[in-house]
Amino acid sequence: MGRRRLIVTVLCAAAAALSLAPAAASAASGGKLRAGAGRADVTPQTGYFLMGWVRSDARAEGQLTRLFARTIVLQKGAHKAALVAADLSFVPAGLVADVAERLENRGFGRDNIVVSASHTHSAPAGYSNYTAANFVAPTSTTPTEFDLGQAPEEQLYTFLVTQVAKSIERADRDRGPATAGWGQTKLFGVTENRSIEAHLANYGIEAEFGAGSPEQAPGGERATIDPDVDVLRIDKLIDGRRVPIGIFSTFANHGTVIKADFTYYNADHHGAAARIAEARIRRAGKVPRRQEVVNAYGNADEGDMTAGLEFSGPADAYEVGMLEARAFLRAWRKAGRRMSRKVEVERRWTVECFCGRETAVGPVDDQAVVGLPFLTGSEENRGPLFDITGIPFEGRRLPAGSGPQGVKIQAIPDLGPTYPEAVGLTTLRVADRAIVTVPGEMSAGMGKRLKGAAEGAVRGSGIRQVVISGLANDYIQYLTTPEEYDRQHYEGGSTLFGRAEGVFIQERLIELLQLLVAGEPAPAPYPDDPQNGLTDDEPPFPPGAEAGVAGAQPSAVERLGHATFAWHGGRRGNDRPLERAFVTIERRDGGRWRRADDDLGLRILWHVDESGDYEATWEPPVNAKLGSYRFLVTANRYRLASEPFQVRAASGLRARVVRRRGSRRVELRYPEAVENVDLAWRPARARGIRRAGSGGWSDRYGNLARAPRP
Repeated sequence: MGRRRLIVTVLCAAAAALSLAPAAASAASGGKLRAGAGRADVTPQTGYFLMGWVRSDARAEGQLTRLFARTIVLQKGAHKAALVAADLSFVPAGLVADVAERLENRGFGRDNIVVSASHTHSAPAGYSNYTAANFVAPTSTTPTEFDLGQAPEEQLYTFLVTQVAKSIERADRDRGPATAGWGQTKLFGVTENRSIEAHLANYGIEAEFGAGSPEQAPGGERATIDPDVDVLRIDKLIDGRRVPIGIFSTFANHGTVIKADFTYYNADHHGAAARIAEARIRRAGKVPRRQEVVNAYGNADEGDMTAGLEFSGPADAYEVGMLEARAFLRAWRKAGRRMSRKVEVERRWTVECFCGRETAVGPVDDQAVVGLPFLTGSEENRGPLFDITGIPFEGRRLPAGSGPQGVKIQAIPDLGPTYPEAVGLTTLRVADRAIVTVPGEMSAGMGKRLKGAAEGAVRGSGIRQVVISGLANDYIQYLTTPEEYDRQHYEGGSTLFGRAEGVFIQERLIELLQLLVAGEPAPAPYPDDPQNGLTDDEPPFPPGAEAGVAGAQPSAVERLGHATFAWHGGRRGNDRPLERAFVTIERRDGGRWRRADDDLGLRILWHVDESGDYEATWEPPVNAKLGSYRFLVTANRYRLASEPFQVRAASGLRARVVRRRGSRRVELRYPEAVENVDLAWRPARARGIRRAGSGGWSDRYGNLARAPRP
């Protein structure tokens, strides 16, 4: 990083600290709320490794769902805040700093931008300013294809900075008079604690790796997860009525339902949760077409929270997202009864250095250290070393601890400048809630302690609850409780700055909250260097081929089947336009072709090989209208239409006779989704069953089943 940029960073940090003096904070209470919503496409060209799996055999070769940055901008008086959720695995502080520099003339800085990552493991890797997060491990099938984390992808980094900034700018331009309110519900039956023995240590229960059970926890299985669903609802006042424009939503759930062997960019369950909630909010609120509606769903304390043990593959990700969307909508409706224009919007921000500082449980380290359990991965993500040995390293630790790293077996000691030594922290009050940012993956146990301690510290201030925005504004891997750390499972082995790291972040956030409610300024930010020499001035990705040539044409397909179309174009998916559809499914309606689906949704997969050969696949839903369809490819510089093909009723339903309480009835079941083949959720059973010809049966849409056996 050059001297000019360092000086600018320090001056901006100082200005941010001064802007939060008590006089300025009180000014933030004046006026009425204004808000806006925006989004931008953050799906890059193909060919990058997939972040999260850290495997060299997991490289993106296409797309299932687009990756987006979704933003809610709030303004109260002269003060703004941007709440961003990005379909990325992590968000480095340098990226946020560069976004802030681009938006300085709009009143944004590092102090009032919160960018939370969804933590999908199917987004690109290679854009971290501090290079350890760019690490990709070799595998037995790709032994020479790996990245030790020494070469960030500058073009990818520039692209992400540009698009995240664009999302905030669009939301800022969308600002208008608005109301806001919070709603909360709980969601059980979707997630579980993947590191149960470590979690049990919080209750003083010692269980060896593989021997623990959720039922051992006081309160049972439900006590081992974070079920909280928090939703900040934003409605704009348009033409005299309240028009919903979106939500900022949090729920603790890893982005690992779709696994490493499905090598296509996708937003995992977050993608379905966002799209389903957005569509239903738009419909329920009768939102005008030109008004953006976003579900800014990042993540919370998901360090050991996952749906990825019970659910796997794209169809399951759709199902999990659907369940999350239903919970978001329940909370959204509750929030609708508490909307107000007179909401408090205040913030405190600073940068805190680890620097060996003391906490209530001892010092944090001044260096990042990776532990042995990291090398073989978690229960849902065993790594390449485990592929060879078949032996997980979870639970392996020293017989006695010493120093800040305690019982950790230091597999990669003293990583030095490959990780940041300081992290930015934000507390943002909106109405009667406070959002706190956590720069990594906090365990549910640590999250429960953080929320409990924080809410106790601000009791009587008007702040009723604390909401965790996880993986926000930086990434230092995991944050566990001291007890969890001492068990040295994957999460503890990946808690970089030692046993006290989670407590250190908790204490700093509580200090910020206390300063906020007291009307006092935040401490001066540590003079960090978030960009770490990485620049955001690379050219954009190329526009792709000038022309496309059609290849294999689609054949007739049944509902829940797969129609495909092939063509030749440019390499690395650069033919795909940003923000708009690349592959559209059109249905013949009278004398016109009308849009039926596109690759901005959840049912179209496309991939491209190294020579530029593309293939797109569409999965017609169970209720798709029958008739004539076609693929339409609208690239940056060409347009191709396939030959028409027919969509027919499904014929593979299974009928069976069900006997209940002395009566008999016929039940129709849809075919179960095949992992990594089928793309979308389908119900297990049909409704509206009717008799069909030849003694068969059909569902309400005309999909057929043979007569059941007696």
